Amino acid sequence: MIDRRRTLGRGAALGAAAALWNTRVFAAVYMDIEQARKALLPQAASFQLLPLALDAQAIAQASGTRVPPGWRPAAWAGLDAQGQRVGFVLADQVVGKYELIDYAAGFGLDGSVTQVEVLAYRESHGAEIRNLAWRKQFAGRKGPAQMRFGDDIRNISGATLSCQHVTEGVQRLAAIVQTQLLRRP
Repeated sequence: MIDRRRTLGRGAALGAAAALWNTRVFAAVYMDIEQARKALLPQAASFQLLPLALDAQAIAQASGTRVPPGWRPAAWAGLDAQGQRVGFVLADQVVGKYELIDYAAGFGLDGSVTQVEVLAYRESHGAEIRNLAWRKQFAGRKGPAQMRFGDDIRNISGATLSCQHVTEGVQRLAAIVQTQLLRRP
């Protein structure tokens, strides 16, 4: 005679093990900041780290976004072989839904976005923001007012918070470029 309790228990244990086996880890690092700088400003021969004077209230007002506590983006000037600026690269992190998204944006000398790269994505859903079609929406946009989420930058179903938060992050970076970096000699 078959003991059904033992068989069911073994089947449940196998089912649980199979569920664990099929659990996916979605955290992915796609590139480091050095690779991103080269991808965002390929014409630059070198990069110079730039100090930033971060006034959260001024950035919030200029970008139309909320500045997260402890916000610390990094900025570099891309330099050609003669040491002349060819653009800027800024790197930042935003929270997607629960986890951090590392990204960087390139800017031309006129303040327009050249490209956005997702460096690391840790959420279980929404990695579609790394798709070129979504990231290309930022190219050529100048200033935070040209990057309104839902109007200028479209959403991806299932990645709403990641799309919104990266868009807001790029708006803040664009505000830094316009208010600080373009005014420096």
